[in-house]
Amino acid sequence: MRVLVVTIVAVALLLCTPAAAQMELGVIKGQVVDEGGAPLPSATIKLVNVDRGREVTLTTDKNGRFYRRGLQAVEYEMSVEKDGYQPIKDTVRLVAGVERDFDFKLAKGTPVGAKEFQEGVAAFNAGDFQKAATAFEAAVRNAPEIPDLHVNLALAYMRLNRQADAIASLEKAAALSPNDPKVHYQLGSAYIETQAYDKAVQALEKGLSSRPDLAADPLALEATSSLGAVYFARGEMEKAEQQFSRVLAVRPGAAGATLGMGKLHFSRGEVQQALAQFDKVVADHPGTPEAAQAETFIKELRKKGEAL
Repeated sequence: MRVLVVTIVAVALLLCTPAAAQMELGVIKGQVVDEGGAPLPSATIKLVNVDRGREVTLTTDKNGRFYRRGLQAVEYEMSVEKDGYQPIKDTVRLVAGVERDFDFKLAKGTPVGAKEFQEGVAAFNAGDFQKAATAFEAAVRNAPEIPDLHVNLALAYMRLNRQADAIASLEKAAALSPNDPKVHYQLGSAYIETQAYDKAVQALEKGLSSRPDLAADPLALEATSSLGAVYFARGEMEKAEQQFSRVLAVRPGAAGATLGMGKLHFSRGEVQQALAQFDKVVADHPGTPEAAQAETFIKELRKKGEAL
């Protein structure tokens, strides 16, 4: 989450016109824009009469403009507000027969929960996953509608072996952002950890339904390999092979897909083909979990070969 804080700028211009000079009461008008100068519709301008406490509320139109005549010529506490922007607060005195023209520029507000999010990221990177989870939990409480906060909280829960909590957080993120493939990839991986294979297939297929470019999207490539592994675990060998082949067409020798193809050959009794795949994983990806699995299969196959 990138947080941008920009100094608020408010410009007030005082205009006196012949028409305004004939007024007995004050007039206020102006425009509210964002940092780039684009008009901000539906911004709220509140004027509170300092002497009597009476409040007048104005709302900007589609061009960010506001106008009100017939106001008492007294001092007001003024606030200019819009959701997602830092408010401006000031005092202004209206003068009979004088038209006041105000132009306001609102800066983007710091997202709610940003401070806690940053603390969580720092703790996670330092390996303090309990502290990270606590910070992300606070961020979620402050801004429960932001999917990324739920995803980061889930990642911290996973490191703490709180799989059920991680899945609940990812399910919430998926509900908030149903069309974000990355959330569904994460959710699918979490389901795999708990061997909830049917749910894993649903999540991974949902994420991959947008047909991403596997060559340009490493997360989609990994999700495709994971989907193949889940199909294999469910005994759907043809579907598993299709997914592994998709990965290997883009990245020949990829550890997960090569291991998967070895397992497929193993399940079919194709010993030499299986050994060739497992040997490739061990040679190309030493020290990885995939290589450790491949070595186990190699030992098993060679034992069977010696027994024959």
